[in-house]
Amino acid sequence: MAQDVEARRLQINGIVQGVGFRPFVYQLAVRYGLKGEVANTSTGVT
Repeated sequence: MAQDVEARRLQINGIVQGVGFRPFVYQLAVRYGLKGEVANTSTGVT
């Protein structure tokens, strides 16, 4: 049986450097079994 897959795109704006943002997001992803990627853009982190 096929599983349904949901996709979400989030953009976070503000100060994300030097505050432990990526490790925090990684911990949440592990905790909830999420998969994805993080990318820097000129306006924030996507």
